[in-house]
Amino acid sequence: MKLEKILKVLDEDMLSELNNMNEAALKEQITKSEQSIKVTRDELEANPKFQELKENLKALRHGYSEVKTFQTAKIQYALIRLEEMGKE
Repeated sequence: MKLEKILKVLDEDMLSELNNMNEAALKEQITKSEQSIKVTRDELEANPKFQELKENLKALRHGYSEVKTFQTAKIQYALIRLEEMGKE
């Protein structure tokens, strides 16, 4: 399953390149890929527009989160009560 997802992302050229690498080159590729992800994440986090959007999303989701937490607690408690009554 995991391999299927990977194969959908990587093109044949990249697969061929990776298949032709030795152990040291594969380890170097892993390091370079991780560094690329970190640099991109750091750039995103440093972007003021991204930070503003994150804060706006947090504010928008706050109400939903409260409702979900409260309603989930009610459901869980009702299930406990039903179990106590010998019913599920």
